[in-house]
Amino acid sequence: MTTEDEIRRRIEHGNRFPYDAPNDWLRKSDPPARDWAHSAARGILADLNDRSRIKHALADIDQETKDEIVETRAAIIRLAHKDYQ
Repeated sequence: MTTEDEIRRRIEHGNRFPYDAPNDWLRKSDPPARDWAHSAARGILADLNDRSRIKHALADIDQETKDEIVETRAAIIRLAHKDYQ
């Protein structure tokens, strides 16, 4: 089972190296997550990018689709939170 510290590291990694950052983005500063769900979605993508078979599939995706993937994950997270409050 994954510990809370490991999950926190994935979220931090996802925000430091965001999947939805443009390819020409220079790491001068981290583009901030729009909210907690966006941060969580980035953490999920960071976790997936640590898995070799998935990482290669996620690498060859255009920027518009990357943005959509992160936004859809964030929307799912927000709705799940709302439904389970």
